[in-house]
Amino acid sequence: MEPADRELIAKAKNNDKQAFTVIFDRYRKKIQLYIYRYIGDYQRAEDLTVETFLSAYNSLAEYDERGLFSSWLYKIATNYAKKELRQKGRRPGEVSLEMPTMEEGGGALGEMISDERSRPDFDIRGSELKELVYKTMSGMKDIYKDVLMLCDVEGLSHEEAAKILNTKTTIVTTRLVRARKMLQDNLKKHGYKP
Repeated sequence: MEPADRELIAKAKNNDKQAFTVIFDRYRKKIQLYIYRYIGDYQRAEDLTVETFLSAYNSLAEYDERGLFSSWLYKIATNYAKKELRQKGRRPGEVSLEMPTMEEGGGALGEMISDERSRPDFDIRGSELKELVYKTMSGMKDIYKDVLMLCDVEGLSHEEAAKILNTKTTIVTTRLVRARKMLQDNLKKHGYKP
């Protein structure tokens, strides 16, 4: 049985670098894919993933153990991704929808795209659907894009997303309902039945 995050973090706080290496191995792919979707640049996403983990390691004393470590890590990654986009003059939330496989922990949006893969005409419909979802999300306000990215693409809970976004769970839930409705309406308008 693998050690829990809390156990590993406690060891890492006592300068156990091996414990933090386990944490890094556990979350690296998820964080890198999340940052990549956010900024759309794979090389930069790799760099920002390393920066995220370095920042987390250097700030372990600030981590509040009452919350999930993964939420804290996503919050750091979100800050780095938004900063990167600001520096490049792009709006935060212009997402890339390279969907994770199910073992990578994708949320409802990833499942919807995966369901399309079973269709015989997937190559055409799948790429069209991805492009339509991308365009729809890119046109949304950041408050809606962020909750879709965290909950429906990353598969995080409403509580985790609320901690990352510094807001209440009820606000995340309300925004997610609105964002899903916007996405669903646009998909229906183009002949997709989500």
